[in-house]
Amino acid sequence: LTDTMSRKKERKSGESKEKLNSANITWVLLCFLRFQIKCDELQKQNNILISQCVDKKDITAYLKLSLSEKEGELAELRERLEGERHTSVQEKRSLQLEHGQLRRELQARIDKLEEKNAALAEKLCDLEEFQRQNDELMSNMENLEKQLERQKEEHKDEIRNLEMKAQLEKRRLRCKEELEREVAAMSAQVQHLVEQKLPEATRSVLQENSELQSLLGRLSALSRSLQRENAALRERKKQLSVDTDILEETLRRAARASCMHQKVRGRFLQRRAGCPFGPQQCCSALLQDVQQLTGELQRLQQDDREKQQQLERIQAENQLQVKLAEERRRRSRMKSIMQEAAKALRQALKVPESGFTEPTRTPGTVQRPGSNSVMVHLCSPVDRKYKIKRIKRIIRRNDLNLAGV
Repeated sequence: LTDTMSRKKERKSGESKEKLNSANITWVLLCFLRFQIKCDELQKQNNILISQCVDKKDITAYLKLSLSEKEGELAELRERLEGERHTSVQEKRSLQLEHGQLRRELQARIDKLEEKNAALAEKLCDLEEFQRQNDELMSNMENLEKQLERQKEEHKDEIRNLEMKAQLEKRRLRCKEELEREVAAMSAQVQHLVEQKLPEATRSVLQENSELQSLLGRLSALSRSLQRENAALRERKKQLSVDTDILEETLRRAARASCMHQKVRGRFLQRRAGCPFGPQQCCSALLQDVQQLTGELQRLQQDDREKQQQLERIQAENQLQVKLAEERRRRSRMKSIMQEAAKALRQALKVPESGFTEPTRTPGTVQRPGSNSVMVHLCSPVDRKYKIKRIKRIIRRNDLNLAGV
């Protein structure tokens, strides 16, 4: 039994071992299949990795070759960089030296230009002063032109007045000659009456008549002296007209010079605003213009002094014209005095121009015998003395006027 049971147990254990072995074999087969599949996959991956490794080796070799080439280029670039750096350092040093030299030269040029600019500023101030003086000269020239026009008008008026006065003088001389002829005729008549032994009153009248004739002679001499002075004043007037022409020519020259100065000043300001040339050429051109303007200024100052002298001469001539007008007024007063003297003489004598055929004898009347019957009317002694005194006062006043002249 025991053997049976042991055999049963052995059979059971053998079956279980067989089952276990078959299960292990199945598991092992399954594992083998699984590992085989995995091995195939790994083999594929290995092949892929091998191909990739080969590619990477090729790429690595190419990259190493490229790297060696790049390293060579880098070495060359480093050498070039070092050379260029060394060259740049040398160039920098040379440029610094050149920059320092140029800076010093530029500073020296700036100093020179500042000095020239200061000189030009002074010249510009002189130019502005010149412009102011030029404006003053222009205003003076305009005033002189106005004064010249006014003097021309005054000269024309004076010429007309002189012509009118010359005509009046001629008429006065004719009247004077007629009066002298009448006085001569009256003197002859009075002398004839004296020869006929006229009364004492008539003789006194004749004596007073002779005194009046002497006074009239003095007035005639005074008139002739005034005529000579009038001729001298006319000559002076001609000289004044010549001086006026000279002054007009001077004013025209001053106007032309002023126009030229305006153009030069415009050119100077244009060059000063923007000079297209270098600073030295611009400064030299400006200095030449300033020197030219200085010469023009001196010449204009000389012209101004000459015009001032001419103006003083014209003022003196104007004073002479004033004296001439005063002399004319005195001459007019002399004419009025002479007319009053002639009138007083006529009133003292009272010689009518028309005769009487048979006049009646009255007290104080003398009849001249003969065919030419002329009536000489003798005024009263009081009136006669009054008229003689009046004529003497007129002559004395005339003498005082002559002394004043």
